Amino acid sequence: MHHEDLTPSVIQGLAWYYLLAALANALAAAYLAYGTMVMEGNSRVGLAPKTRRMPSWLPIACGVLWLGVAILLTIQAVAPGPLVSAAYFLGALANMVLAIQAGADAAQFGEVEARGHALDPDYEAPPRPPSLDDHIPPVGLGKPLNRTMWTLIWGVVAVVFQAMGLSYQLGGRVAMPGFIKDAIDAVSGPTSFFVGATLAFAAMIRYRRFLSSGVVAWSIVNLTLLFFGLSLTDYDFRDIVVKPDNVPIVGMIVLVGVFTWHGLRRAVINDARMARGLPNLEELEPEKVLTWPDLVYTELIAMVVGTLVLVVWAIALQAPLEQPASSTTAPNPSKAPWYFLGLQEMLVYFDPWMAGVVLPTLIILGLMAMPYIDTNKLGNGYYTYEQRRFAYITFQYGFLVLWVILILLGTFLRGPNWNFFGPYEYWDPHKLIPLNNVNLSDLFWIDLLGTSRPTNPLVREAPGILLTAGYFVVLIPLMARLFFRKYIEQAGWGRYLVLSLLLLFMLSLPIKMVLRWTINLKYLVFLPEIFFNI
Repeated sequence: MHHEDLTPSVIQGLAWYYLLAALANALAAAYLAYGTMVMEGNSRVGLAPKTRRMPSWLPIACGVLWLGVAILLTIQAVAPGPLVSAAYFLGALANMVLAIQAGADAAQFGEVEARGHALDPDYEAPPRPPSLDDHIPPVGLGKPLNRTMWTLIWGVVAVVFQAMGLSYQLGGRVAMPGFIKDAIDAVSGPTSFFVGATLAFAAMIRYRRFLSSGVVAWSIVNLTLLFFGLSLTDYDFRDIVVKPDNVPIVGMIVLVGVFTWHGLRRAVINDARMARGLPNLEELEPEKVLTWPDLVYTELIAMVVGTLVLVVWAIALQAPLEQPASSTTAPNPSKAPWYFLGLQEMLVYFDPWMAGVVLPTLIILGLMAMPYIDTNKLGNGYYTYEQRRFAYITFQYGFLVLWVILILLGTFLRGPNWNFFGPYEYWDPHKLIPLNNVNLSDLFWIDLLGTSRPTNPLVREAPGILLTAGYFVVLIPLMARLFFRKYIEQAGWGRYLVLSLLLLFMLSLPIKMVLRWTINLKYLVFLPEIFFNI
């Protein structure tokens, strides 16, 4: 079904999207140009005074221009008229002024610092003590960055984003090239999606020091903003992403990414500091406040802000109410609430009793058992990776890849009939995907031995029963010998057995997913006679 990708309302929305993206980068450029950049763990005591100053007229001018934007939009809401364009151009002017002035001042600051105010080109500035003008990075995160260069880079990015926004505002129709969308759809699938997520997780662990850099993180944010903005020019992508009940999931992606990066950054810094015999960040910055009035006031303000956000949200996005429930008709696709979509995705690979009862129960019991099976007391009250490698990797993989990723897959890529669709593919309810799923007993007796399956259910399913039992019987002692000797000495075999069972059940999900994708395996053990399928 064909729909117009770029309607006037979409073009207007994209113009404001890039206006806000340009504002974010203009503020980043201003922070690099004028801000005090003494990073976590560094003291400002003894540093020379700051000489980088924002011109007094710059915040006033930008504030007045954005105030004008707010006033014009308010008038437009009360009395409709051609004021949106005027508000947009005021905001664009503010962004351009801030980005260009920050870049110019950063270049001047860099030149002055390099030449020491000397007119002689051969003059070499004498060494000076560190000051609040310098970027002093945290321990373990590399050398000081070139503030002039990165200010200019973010200023240019702000100008580019603003130019894209102005092109939409003036009626331009910049869109994601069709060949890129076709290529992404062609390689999209549950296999590539899950494998890509696993590889991305491994890369996050391997290159955690590189990714912990603020410059790298902001670069990823800008690439994401660009990709997401261009993707919004496609009707099918936009139709799914901006649905009122899917917008919170987009927000969840942002929040999970921000907090994961923040925790990983502090862990990297703490590990580097403790390796050098320095106290960790949490010891330097004890977050202790009085319940009254500090905590109560903070909670009150948070409650008021949260209420305002929910009110505005309810006004801007209408509740996605559908027709009254009926026993004769069901929506297609019929989806569980977002927090159960991970379980619904598991139903593709497991029998309902396993995906809906056993695995959720083990997840709850596993979370309850963690304090009792964890004998490593390091990392209590502070972020760390090196001291908690096994716990960090296990929990983050289970949460990010085996839970959040499955929620995203079920929300944005599972369409009618629970078929998988590419991000730019139309959700065709008539799409048919032929599946020839087979059980392990079929592969063993028919394909491997070339005979019919035995009539006795236990004999018929003996290969699957033995393989499933061997999975636990062999791997539990094998893991004990290879990886958990020290843990068993400290915690004992009882705790190890609980831990190993939880780990093996967790690993059964990606194993079963791979078997389904590679050899179309449906069940390892298929006993419909007693309603027992694995």
